[in-house]
Amino acid sequence: MMKSSILSLFCLILTCSLFAQTDCNPYMPAEEGNTWGITAYSPKGKTDGIIRYELLEKEVSGDDVTFRIRTKSFDKNDEEVYVSDFEAYCKDGEFSFDMAFMMDGAAMAGYQNMDVNVDAGDYPLPDLEAAAGTTLPDGTLKVNIATGGPINMNMTVDVTDRTIEGRESITTPAGTFDCVVLSQTVKTKFVMKVEASSKDWYAPGVGLVRSESYNRKGKLTGYSELTALEN
Repeated sequence: MMKSSILSLFCLILTCSLFAQTDCNPYMPAEEGNTWGITAYSPKGKTDGIIRYELLEKEVSGDDVTFRIRTKSFDKNDEEVYVSDFEAYCKDGEFSFDMAFMMDGAAMAGYQNMDVNVDAGDYPLPDLEAAAGTTLPDGTLKVNIATGGPINMNMTVDVTDRTIEGRESITTPAGTFDCVVLSQTVKTKFVMKVEASSKDWYAPGVGLVRSESYNRKGKLTGYSELTALEN
């Protein structure tokens, strides 16, 4: 009887743990060693660069999961220009990236060997079933670069007006995915101020599938697509 009770208790704990983790659908491949790649294009479809991702570590603590991801940015000639890490989280049944995932590898290429301090807020993503018109919290990224000179460099990225547009199935070279579609305003300050908007497609278990960037006049300035996915 005692063995049966212990076994039942163990099964109950295991079941609750599994259900707690499945409540959160990570918008990224979720097993250590998974890799994926996003290619950036000009408005005319010419390759501008590639970002390759790898899930380095997945740490489970109770109902929460922390993912550590490495990004390697490459230019249009496939030369590596910048490497950085960021984290993503499942907490209380919700998934979010930290805003460090929005660091522009091309812009940071000249600072690879400098002391870079990152203050990254959360960038939560909604459930795939979230209603169109739902608004999401803003996100902020602050980066300080110690150049070794008398003046440090600073970069800020503010993402506002985050709104769910709906759901859409979209096809890229990596496959066809059922996505939640988001729109947002992106304000960047790094040497100069730039305000733009973007429309993004995210798929659970995959992450960003496509992103389109527009200037303040609504003209397409570039787009990115998921081009590689190895689970």
